[in-house]
Amino acid sequence: MDEFNNYNREDRSLEKDLTKQIIDRYFDNTESWLRAILRKCIFSLAHVDGEAAFFIECPNQAIAKRLSRKTYPLLWFAGGYANYSIARGRVLISYFDKARSWQCYDSQSEMWIPLEYLSPFGTKTDR
Repeated sequence: MDEFNNYNREDRSLEKDLTKQIIDRYFDNTESWLRAILRKCIFSLAHVDGEAAFFIECPNQAIAKRLSRKTYPLLWFAGGYANYSIARGRVLISYFDKARSWQCYDSQSEMWIPLEYLSPFGTKTDR
């Protein structure tokens, strides 16, 4: 338990290893360009607007925009775990913009919004 308390939040090696494992196991039948792009991202689970979501951090806007146009394989993956943790297969694709804020594509609303507009507490914040 002490190892958990001493976890270095700046070290993303755990998330990167998880991302690699997910890509190798679940995206092996997708197009090679999609796998290549996904390898540049970091996957995690998030709790947003009262439900779990599959969260993808992209290194830049170009990758995030391209993924937002190809959400089917991502929704398929997230939907496969709907019975366990991800309600309705919600996917959030994000990038850190030049204005130093997180922008996020929400598969539920199919819109780009600032990440700060999503609430982890079950109700949407004022927009």
